[in-house]
Amino acid sequence: MKKQLLIVSALACLFVGKNSFSQEKNEKVASLNEIIITATKFETNKKNIGKTVYKITQETIQNSSGKTVLDLLNDVPGVEINGNFSTKGQNLGYYIRGGRNRQVAILIDGVSVNDPSSFGGDFDLRQIDIQQIESIEVLKGASSTLYGTGAATGVINIILKKASKKQFSGTFSSSMGSNSSSENNSLAAEEFTTNFNFSGTLGQVDYLLALNANGSRGLSAAESLDKNNPFEEDIFARQNVLLNLNYSINEKFKFGFFASIDEFSTDFDGFDYDPVTFASIPADKNNNLSSTQKRGGFNVDYTYEKGALKVRTFVTDINRREAPSNDFFNGEVMGFDVFNHYKFNKEFSILAGVTSQFQDMKQETSYNPIEKGAGKQHFYDPYFSLNYFSNSGFIFNAGTRLNVHSEYGNNLVFNINPAYNFKIKTMNAKVFASYSTAFVTPTLSEIFTKLPSIKELLPEEDLTIETGFELNFSPKIFLNSTFFYREETNKIGYDSMTFQTINNLGTFFARGVETEISFKPMKKLTLLANHTYIQRTESLMLKIPRNKFFIKADYQLFSSTFTAMSYRFVDETKDFGNVALPSYNLVDFFINHQILDKKITLYGSLTNIFDENFQEVVGFTTRGRNYNLGVRIQL
Repeated sequence: MKKQLLIVSALACLFVGKNSFSQEKNEKVASLNEIIITATKFETNKKNIGKTVYKITQETIQNSSGKTVLDLLNDVPGVEINGNFSTKGQNLGYYIRGGRNRQVAILIDGVSVNDPSSFGGDFDLRQIDIQQIESIEVLKGASSTLYGTGAATGVINIILKKASKKQFSGTFSSSMGSNSSSENNSLAAEEFTTNFNFSGTLGQVDYLLALNANGSRGLSAAESLDKNNPFEEDIFARQNVLLNLNYSINEKFKFGFFASIDEFSTDFDGFDYDPVTFASIPADKNNNLSSTQKRGGFNVDYTYEKGALKVRTFVTDINRREAPSNDFFNGEVMGFDVFNHYKFNKEFSILAGVTSQFQDMKQETSYNPIEKGAGKQHFYDPYFSLNYFSNSGFIFNAGTRLNVHSEYGNNLVFNINPAYNFKIKTMNAKVFASYSTAFVTPTLSEIFTKLPSIKELLPEEDLTIETGFELNFSPKIFLNSTFFYREETNKIGYDSMTFQTINNLGTFFARGVETEISFKPMKKLTLLANHTYIQRTESLMLKIPRNKFFIKADYQLFSSTFTAMSYRFVDETKDFGNVALPSYNLVDFFINHQILDKKITLYGSLTNIFDENFQEVVGFTTRGRNYNLGVRIQL
């Protein structure tokens, strides 16, 4: 009880302002004119979208210095990033609306990124540094109509920064902080991050070069059962290089090139088994995983009077190696996405396109070697979307996609999404509903690890029904809430007894409610709170909290000083072996201060202020109270 009172008191400190702050101009908490891309695949005002799309803006990113991509995504209602509060090298779970990694499509500038050699084909979000990102959009629900396989529970679209209009512009940032558990409480600097970003425009050419390095030590991945004999620390290191080049022939026609190399290495632990009880026991292992990902591509953008044509091509090569086993995994993806948006008038438009991917993998292991070329697959997906935005407030979106797959034949998906904007006195309101389907094709890795008794794995089929509303009670209060119902058929699963991939027979469901409210009681104070409730088939609730609360207060202390405090409650979860992991509460504090005409920003954070001891994954360590201090310089 005392801890709960301390938490409430700490948050209340930020809710108090001077009387002079009440005499401010009206400012909107959420702008209806905010531009969203992911929901329709072209720039659209938020008011013309029939779903709730969460956008993490550049302002939020700048005010969250010291946070990672994973930290910011974990604040979004309906999103749970399992493993984010553990060591840097922990396996990550992207759980949107009770789904798993394979059911989330991750995009970078609208281009799908995935690893066909991994279970689930998911992309490791640790590869992207927050300083390279302009904004992040999170679209929830079945979205295969626009984004194909894997977009069953949601889409995360990471939009990278664009080049400066100046001939040269640059930023440098560096930070350091502690990296300890609640039982260690070391103040030693054990985590370091450095970033360089250079960009500019020279005539018709613009460029952007970003360099990043991050490393941490001080924590063991697994947690020793003997507190007097802690395990050895596990070291994590990451490097990233990104290059973007664009050439504008004129205002309507532009083409560009991008390339990136992402590398990381992490130590990790494991388990031993009790020979009597067969129970798993955390063990200090000298394991290591190293990963190198290379991405590149070519883009074309052509704008004409009635619309725009876009071409996206990409190549990805991913290598992973484990030690001491020396197991090696390689995944290759080549593909393109060509689509045209045509506007008949201000109200009616269509989008038509075709996307394709060619995937291959290689696996060098003692238990299941796979030669390169032996595990290829490819697909072609034509898709179509119709969009209607009426001046009367009626919105209608519908679309379909045909997935023509080399291994699984044809998969047809569709979506129907009506919405209506209206006004009651000073309140702007929107109601919406959608019925959408999605599919998830097995990855190459899953195909080669299926049970021998299974002739072939079937694509997973998903259905989402949702309805909700958005309300602007005044220019300062914004509320949205969404109810969703999901069904999964031919669910792709993993048999822990045989270590094989299977199709779970039957239909599995998930339902829930996501609610968020933001309130600006005074010019310098913004309050935000959200809640997620999820109910689904009990056996599939592994690591998924039934309830999750997030509360945040942003306070502009002075014109050059920004502060924020947040509170997070995560409900009890179940892990492997039906082990119950207790709920936990986290309180964090952030501050940044600008000097020298805003050329230099000093920032800091204190996370898990009350030093909560908890676990996200049974047997593995989480971070306790830690600090982070940094500086960002505008060159």
